[in-house]
Amino acid sequence: MWTASNTFSNPEKVAEPTRERVLAAADHLDYAGPNPGARTLALGRTGMVALVAPHDAQPLIADPGAALVAQGLLAVCDRAGLSLVLAGHDGEHAVDGRVFLRNVPDANVRGPVVLVDTVAEGTPSVHTDAASAARALARLLLDLGHRRIAVIAGPGEDDRLTAAGESLQGMGPISVYRTTGTPWPTDAHGEVAARQALRANPRPTAILALSDPLALGALDAARQIGLRVPDDLSIAGIDDLPGSGDRGLTTALVAYRPMGELAGRVLLARIAGDPPPPLTPLPAPLVIRATTAPPPPQTDGSAGKTIDPAPPL
Repeated sequence: MWTASNTFSNPEKVAEPTRERVLAAADHLDYAGPNPGARTLALGRTGMVALVAPHDAQPLIADPGAALVAQGLLAVCDRAGLSLVLAGHDGEHAVDGRVFLRNVPDANVRGPVVLVDTVAEGTPSVHTDAASAARALARLLLDLGHRRIAVIAGPGEDDRLTAAGESLQGMGPISVYRTTGTPWPTDAHGEVAARQALRANPRPTAILALSDPLALGALDAARQIGLRVPDDLSIAGIDDLPGSGDRGLTTALVAYRPMGELAGRVLLARIAGDPPPPLTPLPAPLVIRATTAPPPPQTDGSAGKTIDPAPPL
């Protein structure tokens, strides 16, 4: 039995003539080899890791940032011979380890865990210093001369919002427009929030959206009501997702795919029982493009001119 088992599982340990006789006998008996499920139980491994979404798994496919994280994690899994499972937060899956994206595990979750794009004490976390990026983008708009800046924030962006507020606090009350209902903001959410922001009188001269989908939605809203970007309105986002460059969006680079790759390497180390590499927040450099400029003279509050009401929405 030992020789037959090694022929299939550890062929390098069996002499070639013996291995050929065992394989010939197995072929005669129509035996394909050990049951994969039984082998999994014997090894105590499944050969799978899970990427866990905050709620349902389906939005992972549609969200550009989440898709990039999944691509990076999948690349590491492929090299390690592991399969990647996309899972919802409430699902139970027999896997060797889990990567939680923008959420944290329940207390009853067992096994190696790594977090991506969120932080929890005592759990390895791979994330970008997006708060510093929000702070820097707010300063950029201030340095350009904007004093009426609306902020659009989605769920889970409180750290970005707090950082932007720190830079804008000298302006007085900050106009914040929040989207609700999903952890995956879309262009449509940004469009709705921007239309609300642009109803203000005086109208903001700049919109700081705390993610690129929200910023791209704001660009659509501005175009629909006849505002020119950046002549009439400056818009900035955070993420630098695919397609943002095509729209000329000023933003900050969040390295989603590298975060997925790093999370995969950390998870593999934890599965193997090795110490994970030291983790520090990844930088989020500004990418200044065509959607930001100084405010137009007629809307510069320092000139003491009255702002025209926002066009009808």
